[in-house]
Amino acid sequence: MAEADAKVKDAPKKKKGLPALLVPLLACVLGAAAGGAGAAIAVLKFAPGLAAGGGAHTPAAAPHDPVPEGPLEYVEVDNAFTSNLADSGRYLQVKISLSTFGGPEAVESIEKHKPALVSAVLAALGEVREPDIESAKAKDELRERLKGVINSALKSKGEPGGVEEVFFTSLVVQ
Repeated sequence: MAEADAKVKDAPKKKKGLPALLVPLLACVLGAAAGGAGAAIAVLKFAPGLAAGGGAHTPAAAPHDPVPEGPLEYVEVDNAFTSNLADSGRYLQVKISLSTFGGPEAVESIEKHKPALVSAVLAALGEVREPDIESAKAKDELRERLKGVINSALKSKGEPGGVEEVFFTSLVVQ
């Protein structure tokens, strides 16, 4: 009987809590769940057509004009555009830069027709109201409107209208 008591005393004591193999298994399950949640968030954010159940056959939004294959170039418009806001006694002053993938030809057409572009931008800014510049989203919409006005002015002069984006390099409201 003394030997049986010695074996019981020498036997390793059982640990309370999770068994040693359950901890790594639980870590793997939680990691997979976190990865799945991350993938779901990515699908919802970056592929809304897939999230809606449309799969790969969901048509994309209306395609933009194809992007020319030239290098991206920036053109600084050196004019400061100043205009009264249409609904108040305040005024808006902006400076802009343009980007184009149209290569040297597009840069040359922007430079060549700069007086027409300045006039078109001033006309568009004459219609701007306070709500058109209150938020970042409103300013982005104004940039898109200016892009359309500039491309229309270029097309009216027989140019392809290759301005990809308009950037505010200065924006002051007083």
